[in-house]
Amino acid sequence: MRRRRPSVISSPVKPLIVLAVALICAIGWAVAGQVNRNGWFGSGGRQTQAQPQSRTSSSTVNGNAGAGTGGSSTLNKSTAVPTPVAEHHGNSPDCPDTDCISILVNGDLLFHPGLWNQYAVNPAATDGTAFDFAGLFEPMRKYIDASDIAICEFETPIARRGGPYSGYPVFNIPPEVADAAANVGYRACTHATNHSWDQGAAGIARLWDTLAADGIAQTGSYKTEEDSTKPLVIDSPTGGGKLGLVTGTVSLNGQVADHDWQVDRLRESGDPNHRSDIDKAVAKAKAAREQGADVVAIAMHSVQEYLDYADSWQQSEAHELADTGAFDVIYGAGCHCAQPIENYNGTWILYGLGNAVTESADTPETIVNNQGVTARIQFAGKRGRAGTWRVTRIDWTPSANETRGRYQWCSLAADHPDGTCWSETQDAAVRERIANVIYAMGADRNVVREWDITAERAARQTRQSAKQQSGE
Repeated sequence: MRRRRPSVISSPVKPLIVLAVALICAIGWAVAGQVNRNGWFGSGGRQTQAQPQSRTSSSTVNGNAGAGTGGSSTLNKSTAVPTPVAEHHGNSPDCPDTDCISILVNGDLLFHPGLWNQYAVNPAATDGTAFDFAGLFEPMRKYIDASDIAICEFETPIARRGGPYSGYPVFNIPPEVADAAANVGYRACTHATNHSWDQGAAGIARLWDTLAADGIAQTGSYKTEEDSTKPLVIDSPTGGGKLGLVTGTVSLNGQVADHDWQVDRLRESGDPNHRSDIDKAVAKAKAAREQGADVVAIAMHSVQEYLDYADSWQQSEAHELADTGAFDVIYGAGCHCAQPIENYNGTWILYGLGNAVTESADTPETIVNNQGVTARIQFAGKRGRAGTWRVTRIDWTPSANETRGRYQWCSLAADHPDGTCWSETQDAAVRERIANVIYAMGADRNVVREWDITAERAARQTRQSAKQQSGE
């Protein structure tokens, strides 16, 4: 019996079957890919349902991928977008974290008759128009505007409006100084100095009331014991966080206040009050943090004058304060001289900022009286999160107390933003001297930099223009 051959599909039909199979496979892979993109299958075909998402009508797939029943299912193809973290960089030029606070500090506001008489209008006036010091401070404005919180050091008490006024050794200066400080943009002032008690409790009260009326926050000397216990906490106007401010003076020029609470003190080691002064400063810093301060600065007022180095009290006191861990930065005035910047065990110390404004001295020993340093200290961190804050840069500019023969704050920076102060030769020599002093204790030049306000303002303008063009 002849065996029957297996049936063989004729050659014209075979290609059609192969093509049909391929088409079915392609459709299957396409459907599987679509389902996989919607989160129903993981790698290797395992069923790994993604986290549930809100259902929308953004995508409709006909049929059920698993059963092929021909029904419809609406799937959300959108992905959850995290809420962006609000950043507050303020006026910091290169904030490296979520939030930044930049403070501007400079030396003493030290007024003598030769200075205030240049700005006299009607010295006997009692309505606030006796003197107009706007021009004295105006060149500072560009630096103050490039900072978040500007802080002055008010060296002396003030007189009643209309006088009488007096200069060294027992000061009683025109109150219009405070008005001008507020007008140029100072938001806070410290006033624990060796001259705080020159006019007793009445002088302290006049200064306190005048600064308060001008809207300037303050600390250092007090009308009431209750005021003396309150820490000063200042909100950054640009939202970066809160600054706590503490201060103290080593001396009252041999005078004794009626009550120890009337002036914040930092008496030297060996004085029976030394330990309690440190403890009070630390307690204020702690209280400031309890009230929300992200960073705390302390201003030290010294009395050894005309030095280009930190004296023994400055170093020992600053190091002791730094060792408490209560302060993020320490800065000083009172010596009427520019002094070094030091990083001590992680705490930055600016020992002496000279004078912001003052009458000129002209002897070789006292000529540094006519010079100063303005510094912007930038803190970076996260608002409300302790342990995240640190100093990330310190910009400084040297200054003169004159502009071409008239008393006026004047930057000696290399970019000459105020033109010539004294003369090109003298300006360059003083700038070089102050730079050598500032770096004498090994300050890191990557952190401590001479402030080029011209380049900074140009860069800021470029960024603003770019944002406007991009529609941000």
